[in-house]
Amino acid sequence: MPVSRRLKLRRFGSAVLIALIVATGLRAGPLPNLLDDNRGNIGLAALETAAFNTALAVLAPVFLNPLSPAFTYPPVILGGRVLEHPQIHNLYMDSDWDSHNPDAPTRAQLDALTQELVNGGFFSEAAQYGVGSASFTGSHQREALCGLFEPINGGAEFVQILAWVNCMAGYNPFSAPPSLLPPGTLDPISGVPEGNDNSLYVVYLPRDVEIVEGGCGSFKAYHFFTAVPDIRFVFPSPIPLPVSQTVAFAVVQTKCLSGATPQELRNNIFNAATHEIIEAALDPIVGTGWINNSVVSEAEADGFFDQIAASFSAIELDLRVGEASDICQAGGTQTDPPASQQPTEPIPVPTSDPSLGGSFLVAPYWSNNPPGCAPFVPKTTLQFGTPRFGQFITSSTTMTISAVDGGSGTGVASIKWRVFADGSDPPDFVTQPPPVEFTVTGGDGGYTVEMSATGNNGMVEVVHSAHLTLDNTPPVITIVEPTATDYPHSAVLTLDYSASDGLGSGVASLTATLDGSSTLAGHGLGDGQPINLLFELPLGEHTFVATSQDRVTNQSQQSVTFTIIVTPESIKEDVQIFLAAGLIKDPGTATALLAKLNAAADAFAAGNCAKAANHYQVFIKLLQSQTPDHVDPTATAIMIADAEYLIAHCP
Repeated sequence: MPVSRRLKLRRFGSAVLIALIVATGLRAGPLPNLLDDNRGNIGLAALETAAFNTALAVLAPVFLNPLSPAFTYPPVILGGRVLEHPQIHNLYMDSDWDSHNPDAPTRAQLDALTQELVNGGFFSEAAQYGVGSASFTGSHQREALCGLFEPINGGAEFVQILAWVNCMAGYNPFSAPPSLLPPGTLDPISGVPEGNDNSLYVVYLPRDVEIVEGGCGSFKAYHFFTAVPDIRFVFPSPIPLPVSQTVAFAVVQTKCLSGATPQELRNNIFNAATHEIIEAALDPIVGTGWINNSVVSEAEADGFFDQIAASFSAIELDLRVGEASDICQAGGTQTDPPASQQPTEPIPVPTSDPSLGGSFLVAPYWSNNPPGCAPFVPKTTLQFGTPRFGQFITSSTTMTISAVDGGSGTGVASIKWRVFADGSDPPDFVTQPPPVEFTVTGGDGGYTVEMSATGNNGMVEVVHSAHLTLDNTPPVITIVEPTATDYPHSAVLTLDYSASDGLGSGVASLTATLDGSSTLAGHGLGDGQPINLLFELPLGEHTFVATSQDRVTNQSQQSVTFTIIVTPESIKEDVQIFLAAGLIKDPGTATALLAKLNAAADAFAAGNCAKAANHYQVFIKLLQSQTPDHVDPTATAIMIADAEYLIAHCP
């Protein structure tokens, strides 16, 4: 939970630290490792043990054996401020968790989440603080004898939860006064593993229970510590003696968490739990473990203890620097100096357990080396080669899956990936070193690429997917006009053609040529362009070609060959067209020309080709005599060519 919301709980931990400092009687001297882990430092461990027990003497009522008020724990021996190899055990404050909390994650699911947590690389970056690999030791629901300390009426006090944890983790009625066996001789009656320097109990409160001090409005979860009785050899004694073993615990208020789906609820609950789990591993005795190492560097050697004691007594420094998860908490409120907030969203971690829906969320926590919020999960990216348009590619497009290590600096070990057509059975994943290059073959349509990277730090990326569409089909061209037919020379041909790419990437271009040229008579050949055949094209065959390309360079081509001819009627239309265009300069000339063409047409229709030819020859001579005074030379040339065509093509 955010440090700004842990004020009441941390006052107790701060008091312990103050007692520790006061008990030492030290006020100066270079001890720059005061906030470092003391494992292996016998002198520092002895110093802390003496101070911690001084604090317990003042706060003894909290540490009474819950079911044996006459017993006060024997001295506590501190073995370090971090959990070297966290042994996580889930405790459900309910006699039948699954039935009493039907909308919550099941006990099996929460246990599976914990197992996945310790199996993966969640704790990897914590190694820099002295925290190594973790293990999951199982779970227990409440022991009947500890039910006396369970919350009632939906409210649980902090001390009440502390007493319940003490009972579950340490109580055995056969080793408590008036028994002759010292407490700690027998294992807890609950069956919970006996506490040691690595124990971390995660307490899940039922869905209807809220912590009285603060509740859902202040925090979703917290972590703290307690002490349970133990029997061990304490140097220099040759026989085992009763001592008290400190153990860490975290509390998760499931009432304070919700989700639209069961998966979202599980994610929210485990995000809150992992926030406290990693902080409890780094700071099991609250306020004395790792907070932010800039606290130490900020203090001077002279007056070091005075500064720390004064700061903790006011809780000011505690609220400013935060613990590992607080520094990275999304929406956190810490400010400089010395800690800088690094808001980071919860990090997805993959799981092979089908009950967990493929992945779950964990809380990020601060890493000093490399700096950033861990766990550092590698990230894969699908990159498109060319040709490509949006998600459309062809079988010649080279695809590349690249990966970065997410900030760990350790590099990426491998990428697993697969590609398959939509609606087909996915093949097995292929695993290989990065980068991965591939092309897609098969029928046109949608394909899914799934990918995930594994970092050299052991973290695995949640499998994610990208979608692409294979398009190896060129556009379909439709030519309505021209058609493969004969057109009279007097006709006007209007181009009518189009291209469609169906479900493909879309038409990028559509162009046309006529007899190999993209222009005609000074204009283009776009769809809808009219072509006046009499003025723009000579008699004979002509080829129209349309070419189209889609947005991924698939190209198609369609052509039509048509013929321009002359008929006895079309040559008459020539005269009318040229008269209207002013190329025959007076109506009298046009009338004389039409008279010759009418006579020729009658003979042509009767099959008298010789007579028709004579009339067309007279028509030609009349044209020549009227040129250029009454007929434009260009019009004369066209009509002479048309008349000669009819002479040559008479039936």
